[in-house]
Amino acid sequence: MDQPLSLKLASLCQISQYKLEHILSQCGEKADLIIDPVLIKPLERICGVTWLRQHGIDKIYKMDPQLGSTSNTRRIYFIPACIKKYKCVLDQISSLLSLNPAQADAKCFNIIIVPKFVCTFDSILENKGLYEIVKLHSFSWELMRLDDQLLSLEVPFLYKQLYVEKNQSLLSSIAMSLWSLFHVIGKPKCLMSLGKMSSSVLDLLEVYNETFTRDFVSNNTDDIGAVLVIDRDQDYSSSLLTPATYSGLLSEIFNINCGHLELNVKETKLKKGKLNFTTSKDETAKTAVMSLDSSIDHLYGEIKHRHFSEVLSVLSSKAKLLKNEDIKALGIQEMKQFVATKLQQVTLFKQNLVNHVLASETIISEMNNKFENLTLTESEMLNNRNKRANFTYIDEHFGTDVHMHNSLRLMCLLSLTQGLTYEEYNSLVHKYLLAFGYKFLYVFNNLITSGLLVQPSSPKLSLSNLSNLSDRLPKWQTEFQTVANKLKQLPTKSESAKSPSYVFNGGYIPLVAVICNALLTSESLAELLTKLSALDDLKIGGSSVDKAKRGMESLNEKITNSNTKTDSEYGYRDAKTLLKTLKGDSRTMFTLKPRTVLVYMIGGVTYAEVAACDVIQSVTGSRIIIASDCIASGSDLIAANMMS
Repeated sequence: MDQPLSLKLASLCQISQYKLEHILSQCGEKADLIIDPVLIKPLERICGVTWLRQHGIDKIYKMDPQLGSTSNTRRIYFIPACIKKYKCVLDQISSLLSLNPAQADAKCFNIIIVPKFVCTFDSILENKGLYEIVKLHSFSWELMRLDDQLLSLEVPFLYKQLYVEKNQSLLSSIAMSLWSLFHVIGKPKCLMSLGKMSSSVLDLLEVYNETFTRDFVSNNTDDIGAVLVIDRDQDYSSSLLTPATYSGLLSEIFNINCGHLELNVKETKLKKGKLNFTTSKDETAKTAVMSLDSSIDHLYGEIKHRHFSEVLSVLSSKAKLLKNEDIKALGIQEMKQFVATKLQQVTLFKQNLVNHVLASETIISEMNNKFENLTLTESEMLNNRNKRANFTYIDEHFGTDVHMHNSLRLMCLLSLTQGLTYEEYNSLVHKYLLAFGYKFLYVFNNLITSGLLVQPSSPKLSLSNLSNLSDRLPKWQTEFQTVANKLKQLPTKSESAKSPSYVFNGGYIPLVAVICNALLTSESLAELLTKLSALDDLKIGGSSVDKAKRGMESLNEKITNSNTKTDSEYGYRDAKTLLKTLKGDSRTMFTLKPRTVLVYMIGGVTYAEVAACDVIQSVTGSRIIIASDCIASGSDLIAANMMS
């Protein structure tokens, strides 16, 4: 049962390759490819250099504003959907045309934009006087398999556009990736959305289903039981908290691009973000590249979801096994057999072991005994305890150990869980700007816009405000704790060792794990909706929900629905409204078959959330596939808010 689904997911790469082949066929023969460095790794997953040469690419260059002449006059630019980079390419083309105006008639410039270009790009092209000289192409590649049950669209710039800039023009790319996925694995019986953007994605799926219905290949296989589409801002805590798993800490320390980790111990994320780092850049330092794919590195597959405290003991036991393997005792024939069959595997395993030991040592040295104090403070924030001590910890962090990203991350977590007073907010902002400069004042506005930071209102010393005095007094529970307690995201110490809260050192259960657990353990639709009743923006639909609802409809409702509603595969309803309709009904009418759930996080998913879902699928005997537009840590989200 697992094998066919794995093969189907692997076929997504072939679909992307076919799309790229179609675009290159429109660009003419023998051209130079100029690619943005951010897109190199994703393109390598789709095709290789040999494949590109077979389809008309002669030379390949990295995108550089100062790039001079190339071997061919025909150029194909390969860039992300970024206005700044797009204008840079057009300026470069304009300078080339000023030197050789004859190229304008040859129409030898093509720009491939990932995931797509919008009408703004056409307007800029016309303003630059390059309309019909430069041809634009949209390349919306499919979800890429990075690891077992982990898919990514690998467009990390999408978070900034959606949440910071409030630009939803590329949201259709998320919907299209899901729509294409349903072509391959079949349509799910249940769809859920949590958040405004996720709801818009379901709306777009309806449009695609109606528009392209003739081209839809019928797929009656049951590979996915339910799909959950969720906005990143519905659970910012899971991205701001410090992870305790090995893979989670790797993403906190090292740069990861398209499932490949740069093992550069000289320039980690923590060192780069420090205000005063004394280490100078070592030009001779070599950067090893680790593949975070369990099918390639089996050792990583064994330790990726483990609590970091267990990793070194596992690595130590593996090293002892290698040491006990006595090759000298082998005879000549046995030695030949060993060289022919096992030598390459053992050599690769040794290299992977060395890399993981080095990565673990770097994590230990970088955290520098701060992990316990940090996780303890985060736990206090989550449970709304010791507000003054928590603020003092962050205030000292801003004053003595200020970090460009992680200091803001702590400030945002305190703001979301316990709140900041007007004076506390101004104090932290002032210290940060003194450290890094007032040029970063815009960052706080971006954090507020994206929902990562809650700006407190200015206190008003007036008699009319005395009636609201109770609102400013300390509360036993904030809104965050109220919702988290209803969803049982804040476990007690007596919780089972199998609780997914271990990913945050036992302090918090990610929201995606809570929803997946509810989906897989509920025996009726009413039970499912009751468990998730604390969620305001939850929508639910699909054939399984329609069947349950149809049994509860009155004659008048059936007549009304038949007259006013179209028969849509992706129709969904507000969960709270549906719960009122089903109130008092506890019949077993929501059995998830197959027991496979696809979670699609819009705005980046963390390795800690992946590990938490892995616990849920082990406990429930199910399968959970995680997909997103990128894999991101908390510092990555803060960094996205700092991009100008």
